[in-house]
Amino acid sequence: MVTGMIYPLPILYGALGAGWYNTSIDYQVPPGPQTPVFLSSESKQEFGWHFGGGVEIPAGAGSFVGDIRYVFLNYNFQKFPGSDGVKSNFYVLTFGYLFGL
Repeated sequence: MVTGMIYPLPILYGALGAGWYNTSIDYQVPPGPQTPVFLSSESKQEFGWHFGGGVEIPAGAGSFVGDIRYVFLNYNFQKFPGSDGVKSNFYVLTFGYLFGL
């Protein structure tokens, strides 16, 4: 993910960006009469856009951070995300601590 961030307040930010999403599913089931036929290995690579927001709370020499980013895969941008019932494909929650210098 590559994300641009804007801080309307010192502890609150908005995020907008793009990302490359790689998904791999690999099944290793021993062959036999009970092996499900529907299992197969698969890999997908998709490009998507994301937007969201979060908080950055100063704590000691660094900051605690947390945000949510809604991800839209293969979105065509004919309408603004979230309008007319359009829903994100998934969302990403991020929490952490940024060490200051």
